Amino acid sequence: MNRKPIIAITMGDPAGIGPEVVLKGFSHYSENSPQKLIVIGDAKVLRDTAMQLSIDCAEIVVIPSPDHYQANKINVIETTPVVHIEPGVVSAEAGALAYSYIELSIKLALANKIDGVVTCPINKEALHKAGFKYPGHTEIYAEQCGVKDFSMMFTLEDVSIVHVTTHCSLRRALEQITADRVTANINLLYDALKALGFENPRIAVGGVNPHAGENGLFGDEEIHHVVPAIEAAQARGMNVTGPFPPDTVFMSAFKGQYDGVVAMLHDHGFVAVKSKDFEKGVNITIGLPMIRTSVGHGTAFDIVGKGIASESSLMAAIDSATRMAITRIAGK
Repeated sequence: MNRKPIIAITMGDPAGIGPEVVLKGFSHYSENSPQKLIVIGDAKVLRDTAMQLSIDCAEIVVIPSPDHYQANKINVIETTPVVHIEPGVVSAEAGALAYSYIELSIKLALANKIDGVVTCPINKEALHKAGFKYPGHTEIYAEQCGVKDFSMMFTLEDVSIVHVTTHCSLRRALEQITADRVTANINLLYDALKALGFENPRIAVGGVNPHAGENGLFGDEEIHHVVPAIEAAQARGMNVTGPFPPDTVFMSAFKGQYDGVVAMLHDHGFVAVKSKDFEKGVNITIGLPMIRTSVGHGTAFDIVGKGIASESSLMAAIDSATRMAITRIAGK
């Protein structure tokens, strides 16, 4: 590798635990680490958080762009200065700031000023109060990057899971499961696993219904939509198998049989991984022209200011973004 990748961390909602986990996370990295880290957020909020929680951290400095990176310091690129944010309280002001951090991260990534983005949690209610009617991070990045084929991938312990359907009602989700959509998610997962270093990714596809439909006895979505997508992937030479019952496929993956799983429903995949280890999972948006990973937890307003937020998920997200960035840089 010719150079270290520059990874930007968006601070998330300034009223949440983002500032705390950023400061704690930075303590685990140094100039000997395989990446350069910068924060897109607010220096005052970080300094106030460090003081209130007695977090020992490097000097926090404001820089105008990644080109002005300063070694052995916490480099912060700011957007709109924070006037006043009440910790642990939902507000339009905090939602607007969180959105501005995301927006700047996209501009920097598309301009090749940074090599990847790690996002700290936002509060969807605050985002909506600020006038940004998005379900979450994923849709913002997809829209501003101009992509239609994208997915949310959750990675834990070298097992990656994509979801064919996510934030919608169960009734609506069943309508969205089509052979084309399943195929698109298989392709996205395959490409993402290759980017993470898997030479021949082993992908399992979960079913929609109990027992994966039991040959039509409990539903025919597998017959009409899932099996055709699997067969098409196999015809292209991909190591894809299924459909498997959604209540056992994740156990098989975590035992080492598969590198990735395509889940049909939001709760199929997320219940499995979050029950196994809520703190260390990483959310990766795949299908973007940029690298974006995220912590697997929310803003946790109930523990803001208590000093007990864990930085484990942030560190895992940084490491995943770094791995993908190094692979991308090496391929150029």
